[in-house]
Amino acid sequence: MSIEADSDTSERGNVLFVDDELNVLRSIKRGFLHSSFQVLTALSAREGLQILDKVAVDIVVTDYRMPNMDGLRFLQEVRERYPGTARVILSGYIEKSVAVESLTRGLASTYILKPWLNEDIERRLEHILTTRKVLQSKKLLDTINGITNLPTLPPIYQEFMEAVQNERSMADIALIIQKDPSVATKVLQIANSAFYGINSCSSINQAAVTLGLDTLHDILLTISVISPMEWGREQFQPLHEILIHSFLMNQHLPVVYSLKPDAIAYRDFPSVGLTFDVGKIILLQYYPDRFQAVLRAMDECAPMNFYEAELLLGFEKNSHQEIGAYFLDYWNLPEVFIETALYHHCPKKSSDHYREIVEMSNYIETLIESVYNMDDALHESVLALRKSFIPEKVHTRMIEIIGKTISEGHSLFVSI
Repeated sequence: MSIEADSDTSERGNVLFVDDELNVLRSIKRGFLHSSFQVLTALSAREGLQILDKVAVDIVVTDYRMPNMDGLRFLQEVRERYPGTARVILSGYIEKSVAVESLTRGLASTYILKPWLNEDIERRLEHILTTRKVLQSKKLLDTINGITNLPTLPPIYQEFMEAVQNERSMADIALIIQKDPSVATKVLQIANSAFYGINSCSSINQAAVTLGLDTLHDILLTISVISPMEWGREQFQPLHEILIHSFLMNQHLPVVYSLKPDAIAYRDFPSVGLTFDVGKIILLQYYPDRFQAVLRAMDECAPMNFYEAELLLGFEKNSHQEIGAYFLDYWNLPEVFIETALYHHCPKKSSDHYREIVEMSNYIETLIESVYNMDDALHESVLALRKSFIPEKVHTRMIEIIGKTISEGHSLFVSI
């Protein structure tokens, strides 16, 4: 598979708005008359598809309620026919569950609630266009093209997500996972690991009831990412460290984020912390020599984190951040997943909409790395990393949990 970079990334992006109300489309055209992107409009899903057949569209923004073909069905058609087009759904507050469903099913990367402010939408769309340019840079695509068969998430993951969205019973969800015995076995292995501490869990149904669907989803997503890949014995230790790092991020991110004043409901995007470092997994699997070179640079120039070592070695624009974000986009995961992976080392570059969650991931990432390298002399500096809105007791407790998890890391996960 070979992917080509955009020949001219300086031209204005095309954004297609689809709504069955003419007055809404006229208002959009007026509101974005002086925007940095070109506005296209369609009065129906069918008309929108006709435009997509003729024009290269970067982003589709569609209303949910439309006759003949609603927004979800339209986005499904767009995903199948034009997978490179970013997809956004507009919905009223009472339709928010539909908007969340569009994210769960991978039909849309984000949603916008009505009523909206033109300036807010303009900033969000401009940021999506900027992110698309980053993920289409020649340097990054040269790296992606070095991978013969791009990894994909298995069908069982999508089936699980749809079952959860449709509020199927625990028994039905357990049956979906049990369809693949190897996946079911690995789910039980992780559920019985020291990280979750169930110990005697013997069935997927028991794991779902005991751990809850969010945690079961986290485990299944982890397995879905790494299981299709072939792992050598020498890769087990660094893979294990990445997984521990990711599970710690996923454990602490909702806690810290909930302390932030006026935070968006975290339930809208669970598991973000689990995938923020997926670019490291891709590098370890497909570019192991480069991965080891980065680790050597970290040792030689300590204290230096993985991203700083990548920049030192000339991997700007194709670091683990860009690689991870590329695959999360390729797997149709929501925009917040992509932004967290792409900007967790440089949160000021993230969009206003997700800035706080990216900043929190950066804070926890720094805390984990600091605890990982901590000795008695550095303990005070780790305590000093506390954010002003985080109570001292919470910060101290996080350090204790992270330290304990890292020290017991060898017993947390079996080989998966």
